[in-house]
Amino acid sequence: MDSFEGSVAYEELSFAGVRLHQLNTATGKVFILSEIALEVFRESPTVFAKEMKEFRPKKVFSRRREILQTVTSLGFPIESSNTAPGVTLVTSETVEAILTDRRKWDLVHPFKMAVLKNYSQEAARLMAMGLYDKALPIALDAVKKGQAMFKPGPSFQMFSLFLLAAQANLGLKQADQCENFLGLASWLAVKETQDTTNIMRAQLSRLYGQLYALQGKHSQALQSFAEDVYYCSLEYGTQDVRTSLGFYNLGKVFQSKGEMEKCGRCCEQVLDIWLNALTDTVLGEGGPDDGGRMPISEAQLAEVIEMLHDILDIFTRKFGPNHNRNADIHFSLGLAFIHLGDNSAAYRSISASKAGFSRQPEKMAHYYESLAKLGVPDLSM
Repeated sequence: MDSFEGSVAYEELSFAGVRLHQLNTATGKVFILSEIALEVFRESPTVFAKEMKEFRPKKVFSRRREILQTVTSLGFPIESSNTAPGVTLVTSETVEAILTDRRKWDLVHPFKMAVLKNYSQEAARLMAMGLYDKALPIALDAVKKGQAMFKPGPSFQMFSLFLLAAQANLGLKQADQCENFLGLASWLAVKETQDTTNIMRAQLSRLYGQLYALQGKHSQALQSFAEDVYYCSLEYGTQDVRTSLGFYNLGKVFQSKGEMEKCGRCCEQVLDIWLNALTDTVLGEGGPDDGGRMPISEAQLAEVIEMLHDILDIFTRKFGPNHNRNADIHFSLGLAFIHLGDNSAAYRSISASKAGFSRQPEKMAHYYESLAKLGVPDLSM
């Protein structure tokens, strides 16, 4: 999503060799009619606008300064009127109607798929920011658009959309609504067994686990998170970072049950996975700039940092502040911060691991020597 000062945010939609900009206005997502004229029909916006008067599509004429500034910055003309200049905006439904009326049938389905993808991505982005209240209506709109596209019956392509809506409801602790969407996704997975991948099964199991944990159904939550670990292990391996979340979720359920020994073992598994992965990524031959070995985004790594802090809290309460595993957590956090380019936070975390590593000279010397090659001061001095 792009924007600049005094403008409205927008996204680019690409489909069938065409690129359009979708503006995020206070009243919803809209497209610029003059851009449609130029990019889709290769016509003069003025002539096209006159033709649209005969067609009478649903549209809005906006004179808002921030919208005009955005349209101008994108290189599209402002329309003149009897009162003040403005720009004609149309919804995605109107764009579909125009494409159909002008017999651009080959563009209708690609356009609808591009809009659906945009809705899904925005809902996921908002949920990653914790803005579930804003993500839910967008996720529900995506479900509605998908159901309209994939008629007559539920299509397997709805699976990811049902999970999206389930996750948004779960984030708002709306258990019943979440369970309804998970049920729809489960039905599709059973109906299309051959097309349901291990990753899809893992995602479904994880959301069920989170739902059951919210409801206090510990046994069902443990079963679902164990299935998440199983399917991720089949796809990536047991030591892959993408499998670690399942182990962490298992640990949190055991913590809720007061079974701290089992919780600790799950958390140690998570720590070992991330310590090895971060060591290989940050201190390997490629150094911290070699992001190819870390199959997650920076936003996801920020969530991992929160997870490691939580495990540190669990271990501190269980073993005390000076346990050697705490040093591994501090060091893992330091490596994560290096990977994110936050050297100040990395220095603090690595410094906190020094006392624990002092009892492991080989590890301390090896790690600090590698950190020195990355430009981090020698903390052992």
